[in-house]
Amino acid sequence: MPQAPQSPPPGAAREFPRLQALRVVGVTPRRLRQWERDGLIPAKRAYGYADLVTLRRLRQLSGEVGARDLRMGLKALRQWAPGAGDPLAGMGLFADRRRLVANIAGQPVEAASGQMRLPLLPASPATVTAFRPRDVQPSAAAEDWFTYAVSLEEQVENRDLAAEAYMRCLQLDPRHASAMINLGTLRYHQGHFAAAEQCYRGAIGVDPGYALAHFDLGNVLDETGRLREAITAYVTACGLAPDYADAHYNLALAYEKAGQHRRAIAHWQRYLRLDGGSAWAQHARNQLQRALAQERLKLVPAGKQR
Repeated sequence: MPQAPQSPPPGAAREFPRLQALRVVGVTPRRLRQWERDGLIPAKRAYGYADLVTLRRLRQLSGEVGARDLRMGLKALRQWAPGAGDPLAGMGLFADRRRLVANIAGQPVEAASGQMRLPLLPASPATVTAFRPRDVQPSAAAEDWFTYAVSLEEQVENRDLAAEAYMRCLQLDPRHASAMINLGTLRYHQGHFAAAEQCYRGAIGVDPGYALAHFDLGNVLDETGRLREAITAYVTACGLAPDYADAHYNLALAYEKAGQHRRAIAHWQRYLRLDGGSAWAQHARNQLQRALAQERLKLVPAGKQR
């Protein structure tokens, strides 16, 4: 799983080439091209830190909001809130029952319809810092904290505050699977793998059909050397979302690590059907050819092998 970009030194303005940016945020070239065709994000040859945040936000939302609703919601936001800038960068966006919701001037608004929802908590780091469990009021909705946490993630220096806000969300709604996933991703990139695993397993406990949770769990299991368990998690993710190209790619890699080349073949082939035009596809083709060659050697009688 690609590592999160680190904050640049003062005065630095680093840009990432297209393919490197995609590896950083864990997005395939095929998926990015589809987002560009749908008008969700402009095509670029290089990406700055703010762009990486936007790409990651879009990746998260695309797993929680239907493609049509996401496309319509972003289009509507850009039409009726043009002064707010790019909604992916300037608004706290989150999913609610597969619909896109935006934070407009502290007010949650359904993106496609413009319908207002319950007011948000004050969007200030001091609010999170001063918050204690005894201060929770019945009117403080878990989604308020979730929205606030998402908005904090936009700045690398606020990631610790974002993690705390996700935890406040989970205090109010212990079954908020999206908050568990996002908190787990923060912990993963901080190197706190045990905490990340706990979050991903919690999300699976709430929603066993959450393919992204199984995929992320596979990543942390692979990272911590539990390859057999990682394979099980990736297999589950592929079963829940058969067109999840990233899951097939990681599962094929895991099978290769385990020496199970025959099993890897099917997933390299599946990945190439889903994402055959990407830069990663060349690596997949190379691995597939190696795996096929190894399997052919196994079929040659021992006396005929040179």
